[in-house]
Amino acid sequence: MSEVPLKSRRIAPWRKGVQWLATLIILGLPFIRPGGESLLRLDAGTRTLLFFGAKLRIEEFYLFLVVVLILVFAFLFVTMLFGRVWCGWLCPQTTLGDLADWIERRTKKLPTPLRAPLRQSCFLALSALVGANLVWYFIAPPEFFARLAAGQLGAVAGISLTVTALVVYLDLAFVRRRFCKSVCPYGRIQLMAMERGTLTLEFDPALKGVCLRCGACVRACPTGIDIREGLQIECINCGRCLDACRDVFAPRGRGGLIHYTFGPAGAEGSRPVNRKALLLGGVLLLLVGLLVFGVTTRQEATLKVQRSATGEVKRLPDGSLVNFYSAFVENRGAAARSYSLEAAALPGYRVELVGPVRGIALAANENKKIGFALKLNAAPPPGTQVQLRLVSEGKTVAASPLPVAVQ
Repeated sequence: MSEVPLKSRRIAPWRKGVQWLATLIILGLPFIRPGGESLLRLDAGTRTLLFFGAKLRIEEFYLFLVVVLILVFAFLFVTMLFGRVWCGWLCPQTTLGDLADWIERRTKKLPTPLRAPLRQSCFLALSALVGANLVWYFIAPPEFFARLAAGQLGAVAGISLTVTALVVYLDLAFVRRRFCKSVCPYGRIQLMAMERGTLTLEFDPALKGVCLRCGACVRACPTGIDIREGLQIECINCGRCLDACRDVFAPRGRGGLIHYTFGPAGAEGSRPVNRKALLLGGVLLLLVGLLVFGVTTRQEATLKVQRSATGEVKRLPDGSLVNFYSAFVENRGAAARSYSLEAAALPGYRVELVGPVRGIALAANENKKIGFALKLNAAPPPGTQVQLRLVSEGKTVAASPLPVAVQ
């Protein structure tokens, strides 16, 4: 059996370090605000996804779809290579369960009348933090705390926080590992993504005769399985049984009988980077490239035009023709800008825009409706179009055709 080289030191400090790092990232991302905007947040009010410096509006849903596909393929890719490393090392459910276990251990020696209230208070505090953290990904923390202090958090945010906190509290108080064993769909989905070369935590059957049958591995397992019985769907690859076995065999000069392995030796085992992994990795890189291309080449502003609701057409005494329109201008940039609407020249005709088409000031991510009229002298034939341009700092940033009605 090919395996990751055994070491005498414990896995637990590494796992805890990864859990703390992941927790700090999840809690801290909403507070990292370069330029005054969160690194990652869905602003429901403006229907905009703030994504590491990029602002994706609802009209750019195709980019959001690419983000979702990246997450899906990354999930499959990581699972194919490393199995349930997410469950044991990164999953918030596992981290919360570990925190709950730690709280119970720390309060175990307290008097009974004090122990239960203190535990439940800690669970409630953790639950409130998780609920607030979820809301921070929709409402920026400074705004969240200001609204909370003023009692104006809002119905949707308030219900979301309360329901999330309640669910997490019930999980900490009554569920924990039972969710991983019987409810969580990830373990079932994992079976479809795993290969013979996927990283798993296994008991070496060749060393079965060396096992002391002390039960340390079973007692250490958070889901209560016996790793000696082979690969099981409840195993979350956390490595606790590995540490327990190493602790037992350390005085005997052995590294333990349990280890991480990339599958059995052979044509397909022990090869985590196989054709399927390369294919998934290639698709993942392609999607990341598409996202980068889409974000870097997206328009900094948009211009949409429609005829006025009345569809009115006027002919002036001098023979000029006047059409009325509404323009919808949006600033997708990260800073306020000023725009102007300009009509392209039409050979043989005098083209003029009438209305508030100059000095259109828009804040970052703001959109505005502009009513204006197009005046042509003389009247053009049916089917004529004039190009309307959105200009900022002497540069055309967007354009739209204006179909001209003659009657």
